[in-house]
Amino acid sequence: MEIYRPRGTLARAIYDKFHNDKWLDEFDTTLWYNLNEELPYVFQRKFLPLLRPDESTIQWLEQAKLLSLNIWLHLWHAFARPFLKLFMTQTDINGYLKRGSMFILSEQQFAKLLRAANFNTNKETVNILDVGAGDGEISIRLLNSVKSLLQCAKVNVYATETSWAMRQRLKKRDFEVVENIKSVQQVELISCLNVLDRCIDPFEILQDMYNALAPSGHIILALVLPYMHYVEINSSHLPIRPLMSHWPEKSKQFSFEAEAKMFFELLENIGFKIDAWTKAPYLCEGDLHQSFYWLIDLVVVISKKNSL
Repeated sequence: MEIYRPRGTLARAIYDKFHNDKWLDEFDTTLWYNLNEELPYVFQRKFLPLLRPDESTIQWLEQAKLLSLNIWLHLWHAFARPFLKLFMTQTDINGYLKRGSMFILSEQQFAKLLRAANFNTNKETVNILDVGAGDGEISIRLLNSVKSLLQCAKVNVYATETSWAMRQRLKKRDFEVVENIKSVQQVELISCLNVLDRCIDPFEILQDMYNALAPSGHIILALVLPYMHYVEINSSHLPIRPLMSHWPEKSKQFSFEAEAKMFFELLENIGFKIDAWTKAPYLCEGDLHQSFYWLIDLVVVISKKNSL
């Protein structure tokens, strides 16, 4: 029997979106959080299993579904993008159009991970730095988690961001946007979420964060695995030094767990120790094709090996 498909472009898009979203509704979301195999014990014992989406994550997914129903908004984005691409990066376009917000962990999940890493301080004033903060959506969730964990009088929030459009959005959220990581020192918590695989030199960023971190401070990193590096700001889109030695050899394919082990060993060689980690989806608002998209993130909290 021949399957009916609408002939008009918009009608086909709506038809395909209906079927794609039906597939999303039936997808087993526990796969986002569960491991297929264990890592060596030294790393596995630091794993925090989140198991399934919590209530806040489900609310974000439902909101993404509602937003995706705005056909006219998506048509406007589809019309504007080709023109804006002539003189803007994709990140600037997203910031300008106020689209493509991301989600990794809920406030409750961030708090669980930080608690598992023994993140704490008795200081009355706490400095937080978000490296490559984007539009600040994820940063706000992390900040709220920190405030719920710490009984401190004041939290100073700093952010770095290369996109001019995203910097404007951060300033509207009352973030203090600084030039680079070196602008802030003695930081109790640094977040660097899905930046290392998008920057021109991830090793420089890791070293700068190490230097900026307070002796008893922590860094929370998110990295999409399998590892794929893409630099938006240069013509080759290649980094000076990729994080993983096997990249970009297409013949070598490793599992999430194998690449997580490689990344942990890299961090330890730099001078960090692994305090806690988890696996989670890196969610993004959808479009005319489907309500949301995702990649799989390794989220890890680290500190200096010689921390107090």
